[in-house]
Amino acid sequence: MAGIAAASLVLTGCSSSEDTTTGEAADVAGAQAVADQYEAAPTDLVLTTPLSKAPDEGKYVISIETPQPISSAKNDAIQQAADVLGWRYQRVLMGTDAEAAPKAMDQAIALNPDAIHISGTPLTMLTKQIASAEAAGIPVVADSIAGEPVPGVISTALDGDAQVQEWGKMVASQVVADSNGEANVAIFSITDYSILNVFTDAFTEQLASQCPDCKVQLVNQQVTDLGTKTPQSVVSTLQRDPTINYAVFSFGDLVLGVDAALRGASLQDQVTFAGQTPTPDNLQSLKDGDNSVWVGFPVQILGWRVLDTLARQFNGDDLAEADAAFMPTQLLNKDNIETAVLDEDTGYYVGVADYQDQFKTLWKK
Repeated sequence: MAGIAAASLVLTGCSSSEDTTTGEAADVAGAQAVADQYEAAPTDLVLTTPLSKAPDEGKYVISIETPQPISSAKNDAIQQAADVLGWRYQRVLMGTDAEAAPKAMDQAIALNPDAIHISGTPLTMLTKQIASAEAAGIPVVADSIAGEPVPGVISTALDGDAQVQEWGKMVASQVVADSNGEANVAIFSITDYSILNVFTDAFTEQLASQCPDCKVQLVNQQVTDLGTKTPQSVVSTLQRDPTINYAVFSFGDLVLGVDAALRGASLQDQVTFAGQTPTPDNLQSLKDGDNSVWVGFPVQILGWRVLDTLARQFNGDDLAEADAAFMPTQLLNKDNIETAVLDEDTGYYVGVADYQDQFKTLWKK
């Protein structure tokens, strides 16, 4: 996800599993058909509805920036989009303590912007602040958050429930197809973040639908475990069950340090990696011949979509068609990674090379 907020999280290593044997045959052909739909690179933004007019210049937008590299990359893209629109853009950096999100939101409201953008932070953590922003006439747009908007939040569609469910189904279908219906999956995620649960639930449901006898277990992590305890958690999980052949990650940063830990335990050949929101390192591993599969997450396009939503809001345009438009994506593997469109500066997946020009057309710029 594009932003994972600091919060008090549950204990690492708790797991649940679904491994009931039914004797039903896996629908490998059906899974492959689903995966094949997403093999080719996208060519457009998916969003095709133009603004009713070029938006007014001079708007002032603030993002609450969470402490992950992908959040910074997305907000760099928002800055580029703001420059095109002639808007002022600022970031309020969020800390890692339990009250970091409310404090950052309070700081942003005090600056009296025209809009505030949040990412990853559950809306329930910001109930008071969202109400304060609404009272001040400051609309809030959210990405990477589960659930419907609450009063004061104009949209949660970007990287929201519908999009993330689609990604979960895509990855599950590829796993069923690649394993020939013999997958035993360990999913590593952070269950306190409801948007990540949307992915893991969709993955699990699709896996059960296409491969009733495939196995899956969820191994929970804490955000502070990234690169520290998570690698050993993966190792321990595989050692407990040597038949696990897929490690699925709900976002790419969870893989930090895992490769080295698996090599140290001589487990590097036991599993294939899969997941959503790949980091540049995840994608480079694909280029190096790694046999993993990731859903392309166009972080720069997400940034531009944030301002697109706000531009429509400021214009008084209906948000429904934009909210319904998914972001462009594809399933990335070693066979198509060389032709995938990646950002030259950051290494993140882009998907659509001329996305900026396509946005400018929609914005009448």
